Amino acid sequence: MRRTWVAAAGIACLVLAGCATGVPRNTAGQVTAEASIDAFQVTVGDCTGAMKEGDVSSLKVIPCDQPHYFEAYARTDLEDGDFPGEDELTKHANTFCSEQFKTFIGLSTKDSAYDMFYLYPVKESWATGDREVLCFVGSTSGKVTGTLKGVEK
Repeated sequence: MRRTWVAAAGIACLVLAGCATGVPRNTAGQVTAEASIDAFQVTVGDCTGAMKEGDVSSLKVIPCDQPHYFEAYARTDLEDGDFPGEDELTKHANTFCSEQFKTFIGLSTKDSAYDMFYLYPVKESWATGDREVLCFVGSTSGKVTGTLKGVEK
C-alpha cells in the first residue's frame, strides 16, 4: 500500500509503501525506541526521523524526548465514496492540518518557524479502505526535542 507525504508549501512529495516491523511502545502508547515501521502504523504523538523524497518503504519513529524531525499532531478520516482525486485530497488535508496546526502550535503556519506536512491516501490505498489524513509538524533540519504542542514559535 502507498500513501503520499506532502509538504504544505509543496516542498516535497513522498510516497510511503508498506514495510512493517514492530513498534516498540509503552503502555501509554509512546514510542520507546527508534524503529522502522510501516507508514500506516504512525499515530498522533509519534515523532519521526527525516523524510526522503520519492518512494519510501518505511518510516523511522523516534522517542519524542530524543532529537527528531517531525511529530504527528492530528488525524482525520475522510468520507467513504469514490476516490476524490489528488487535488481534492491535498486541499482537504491542507485545510484540516492548517486549522489543527494553529490549535497545536499556538500560531498559524505562516507565523510559525516550523513546517507542516501531511500524509493522505493515494488511489491504490483508497481502494483498500485508507481514508486517513495524518498531520505532522517539525523541521526539515531536525534538532527538535520533545513535543511542539503549545510552543508558539
